[in-house]
Amino acid sequence: MGFSGGLIGLARRAPWLVEKIQSIGWLNSLLNEALIDSLIDKGEARPLPFTLWTPRPVGQAQPAKTPEIPVDYISWTSLVDRRFTARHLPPADQAYVDRLPRLDDVLALYKRKAFTPSKTTSALLCFFAQWFTDSVLRTNIVDRRMNTSNHEIDLCQIYGLDAETTAILRTGKGGLLKTSQKGLYPARLTDADAKPLRQFRGLPYLAKLKDGQTLEDEVLGTLNVSTAVKLKRKARLYATGLERGNSTVIYAAISTIFIREHNRICGELARVYPAWDDHRLFHTARNINIVMLLCLVINEYINHLAQSPFRLSLERHFAERKSWYRTNRIAIEFDLLYRWHSLTPNVLSVGGVEIPGNDYRFNNELLERHGVEKLIAAASREPAGRIGVRNNPDFLAQAEWNAQAFARAQRVRSFTEYQVCFHDDVVKSFDDLAGGDVALAAELSKLYGGRIEDVELLVGLFAQHHDDDEVLPGLMQTMVAVDAFSQILTNPLLATNIYCERAFSAIGEDIINSTKSFQQLVARNAAPGTEAEVYASFALHPAGS
Repeated sequence: MGFSGGLIGLARRAPWLVEKIQSIGWLNSLLNEALIDSLIDKGEARPLPFTLWTPRPVGQAQPAKTPEIPVDYISWTSLVDRRFTARHLPPADQAYVDRLPRLDDVLALYKRKAFTPSKTTSALLCFFAQWFTDSVLRTNIVDRRMNTSNHEIDLCQIYGLDAETTAILRTGKGGLLKTSQKGLYPARLTDADAKPLRQFRGLPYLAKLKDGQTLEDEVLGTLNVSTAVKLKRKARLYATGLERGNSTVIYAAISTIFIREHNRICGELARVYPAWDDHRLFHTARNINIVMLLCLVINEYINHLAQSPFRLSLERHFAERKSWYRTNRIAIEFDLLYRWHSLTPNVLSVGGVEIPGNDYRFNNELLERHGVEKLIAAASREPAGRIGVRNNPDFLAQAEWNAQAFARAQRVRSFTEYQVCFHDDVVKSFDDLAGGDVALAAELSKLYGGRIEDVELLVGLFAQHHDDDEVLPGLMQTMVAVDAFSQILTNPLLATNIYCERAFSAIGEDIINSTKSFQQLVARNAAPGTEAEVYASFALHPAGS
C-alpha cells in the first residue's frame, strides 16, 4: 500500500483525526509534502530514457508502406530534443502487438448504449480537463512522434505557445489582452464573412498546411453540421492562444474567465504601481495568473480526482531537494490516459433546455446569449459521465480510434506492465480487473484469448474496476498523480529563487494567496448583473449548490 495509501486509508477511517491534523499548520504542511513525494516516487524520475524518437530525420517523409518502428535504445537526440514525446516504458515486442485483437472489436468496448452518470463529478470537470490538458498534451499532427508542447502549465490557452502569438493577442496598452464587448469576451478572430481579421492573420493556427487547410480549419472540421451552420459559427470565433480555443462553449468560457482575470490584475497593478509600463504590467499579471492556475489545479481539480478526506495543497518548498525535480517532458502514456471521453455528457442543460453536443461545440453565439456565468453554473449542475468502458459518446468514436491506433503504432506495453512500473498491485485475472462485472470479464477474456497479461494499457486503464464514489480507476489515478504533481512542482515560477515579490509584486502575492477556488475566480470576474448566477464546482451536489 505504501505511505500514500496508508495515509489516505487513515483519512477515510478517521476523518476526525485528519481534520485535527489539517488544523495544525506545520503538521499539515509536513504530511502534504510526504504524501505528494510518495505519490511522485511511484514513477521513474526524469529524464525518462525512452522517447518516440526514431532515426528518421524531422521533416523527412515516412515511406508510404513502411511503418514507423519504435526504437528500444537510448540516444542523445531522444534525451535532449523535447519535440519528441517521452515514454515511461520502452516499446513492446512486435509479437505482442501482432496478437492483439482487431481494433474495431476493442473499440466496441467503449460504445455508450445508455449514459451512465457519475455520482461524484459535474460536467464542469469534463470541460476543464479538456481545457487544461489541451495546453500541454499536444501531438504534432504532421509527425505524431513529436509534440507541439511547451511541456509547462503556462496558460497558453490565452497567451499562446510563443512570444509572437502573445504579441498578437496583446493590446500594447496597460498590459491588457485584447477583448470584445467591453472586455466581457475574448477578441473576435473573424469578420462577418468568417474571414480572419487582419490583426490576427499571424496566429500560427491560421497558417496554411500542405493540404491548403489551416490548423483551425482541421479542428473546426470535426464539427458534424451543415456547411452553412459551420460558416456561421466560424464567423463568431474568438482569437485565443490555441487552435482549439473555441471547441466548446465551456472551454471558451473558462478561457474568458482567465482573460478577464488577467486584465483585472493589470488594473490592480496599474493602480498600485502607476510608473510601470505595459510590458511590466503584462508579464507580472501573467506570472500571477499562471501560479493561481497551478494552485487551483491542486486545491480543486486534483483533490476532486483523488476523493480523499486529506486535502492536498501546493507545497513547493521541498520539491527542489528531490530526485524527480527535473525538466518537464510530456510522455505518451500521460497523453493517452487522458482520453476521458466517457466524462462527456450527451447534453448540456441550460435554463431547462437540453443542448446536444453538436450545438455546444464551436458555438460562441450560444455562449454570448446565455453568458459565461450561466453556462459554467449549468455545467456545474450537470453530471459528467462515469469514467470507464461502455460510456463513450458516438461523436468521439473517431478520437478513441485514433488514440488506440496510435498506442499500437508506438507499441505501448500492456496494462499489467504499467502496474509493475508504477508500483501498483498487479491484477491476476479478468475477474480481478473487472471487479465482479462478470459480463465485462468474459468479454475481455474472449478479446485477449484468456491472457490477462495481453490487455492493452488503454483498455486496462478504463476497464479496471472502481467504486462509484471514486472518480478514477486505480492505475489511472496513480499515473495522473505522478505526472501532475511532478509537472506542477517543477514549474519555474515555483522555484525558490523565482517565487518572490519581484516576480509577482506584493499585491500579486496577496492575490495568489487569497484565491482558493475557481468559484472565487468566476465570482470576482462576473459580468455586471450576473453575480447571483455564479456557481462553479467540479463536485456534483444533489441540490446543485
